Amino acid sequence: MPDAARAFAIETIASHVRRFPDLAISPEGAFDDSRDGAFSHAIVDGVLRRWFTLEFVIGLGLKQRFDALEPDLQAVLLAGAAQLLLLDRVPDHAALDESVRYAKARIRPGAGGLVNAVLRRVAELKGDRAAAPSNWADRRDLLLDGSGRVLHLQRPILPEDFTQRLSIQTSLPRGLLDRWVTAHGREVAASMALKATGPAPTILNIESDPAGGERLVTEGRAIRHNEPLAIVWKADRLSLRGVLQRERLWVQDPSSADVVRTVARLVPPGGIRTVLDLCAGQGTKTRQLARAFSQARIMAADVDRRRLAALREALPDAARVRVAHVEELGEPDAADLVLLDVPCSNSGVLARRVEARYRINAKAVGELQALQRSIVEKGLSLLRSGGILTYSTCSLEPEENQSQREWAVTTFGLELLGETRHLPAGAPGGDPTSARDGSYVAVMRSRG
Repeated sequence: MPDAARAFAIETIASHVRRFPDLAISPEGAFDDSRDGAFSHAIVDGVLRRWFTLEFVIGLGLKQRFDALEPDLQAVLLAGAAQLLLLDRVPDHAALDESVRYAKARIRPGAGGLVNAVLRRVAELKGDRAAAPSNWADRRDLLLDGSGRVLHLQRPILPEDFTQRLSIQTSLPRGLLDRWVTAHGREVAASMALKATGPAPTILNIESDPAGGERLVTEGRAIRHNEPLAIVWKADRLSLRGVLQRERLWVQDPSSADVVRTVARLVPPGGIRTVLDLCAGQGTKTRQLARAFSQARIMAADVDRRRLAALREALPDAARVRVAHVEELGEPDAADLVLLDVPCSNSGVLARRVEARYRINAKAVGELQALQRSIVEKGLSLLRSGGILTYSTCSLEPEENQSQREWAVTTFGLELLGETRHLPAGAPGGDPTSARDGSYVAVMRSRG
């Protein structure tokens, strides 16, 4: 019988193959906290983060197009190549033997021979692992392994073209990388892409309980982040759940937290009586708004009815915070401050939102622009004359950020009070205390 942990990973990957590039978010609890669960998760996460990388290397040993293979066979090859190239503690023979065993048992007997031949060619490419050199993006004989190191290859197999090579190395769409190179230059674009290759650290916002955050640092379960109101979680995932249930802390990247802090710096709290968080999601920014504008009535709204019950349970101070569906908001709810943390391409948080990386293209960004503008119009309809409109994304794309701000200011006569942009910082295997996501925020006032 095939190894259970690998079999679960392969079946999970096969479900993604059938819908690629429109990948689904993995449900909470899809992988348990056991050793086998962690192994399955490592295989799946490696495949999802490095799909282009793995497909390219696998394709070197195929006579047909990779995407012409049936989904289950693609999944076996992706899982096997991920173990060989990305997971340095997995013996090559185990990755090969178990992949062949699964193919024979679960696909068809003849599939085992193809899997064996292709994965052996992948294994033959491997050299030593070492720290990533500063010129990794210019090398054709190195593969990033997602941990801050590189795998030396036996021969230079990567393309000569820079953005094509970077696309294969970091598994990001070439069109997105072309945009980043044009906007920021090759070196910054490569640094931004590198951040997306490995998992991002878990960062907690401690602004509601700095003493509680400091206690976790003292206990050795967290370390201080460079941002004074943030800590980096270092202990296991299970104990984090307990901390979040007991403490007044929540998971939030410093760039995300800076959205509400930017508003608070620019807007005197005294004149703000009613605040509306129109795209409340999990309520992290709602919590910040309730703290920053402590005398105001807070409304948290979302279009997803499934989130509303979770929002009501998670948000503090129920007497002051109202949770409602967007359709339940009307003119009587006209707010002094409306926060629009709009749906976006997530190009600033690809280390966290792995499923978003393959669907970013000009068409998708154009569709998001239209949605974002409709949300701006909805937010303005619920804003009083002279009120504050705050627009934010976790995107790096100008069409979703500066262009939308320019459109809003010009179309509706808004006054720009200030804007902030963060590029992603940190890299896999690097110092987590300086890590942060990319984000954008613009704070505007309607003219009374």
